[in-house]
Amino acid sequence: MGSLGSVLIRCAVLGFAAVSLSACDLTSGNSFASPSGAVVNRAKCSQSSDSCFQKAAATCGGPYQVVDSESHAGRLLEDAMPGPVTWYTMTYQCGPSDGKMPAFAFRGGSTVNANINIHQQ
Repeated sequence: MGSLGSVLIRCAVLGFAAVSLSACDLTSGNSFASPSGAVVNRAKCSQSSDSCFQKAAATCGGPYQVVDSESHAGRLLEDAMPGPVTWYTMTYQCGPSDGKMPAFAFRGGSTVNANINIHQQ
């Protein structure tokens, strides 16, 4: 029974780790010079656009102007290929804002969810 107990504990730990990882919200960002020479920043976030706002607020330390935004399908830890996770990208410039919220319009292919099977008759 000791062997079965250790297998059950391992399964429980792996299951908990999988659930914890799936609830993770990844955020990254980079800066570059725009054609005018002004510094523009980009935040890329998984699962929620809220993290993009938090990244912009932390980077700018005050108001910022949203230049562009979009969303697309990706995988849990990266967005190079379509998958079941929605990724949000927001390009912004620190400084005065016009107050317009980003639309995060969906671009790219459809989402992929291997757990859903659709049978048409």
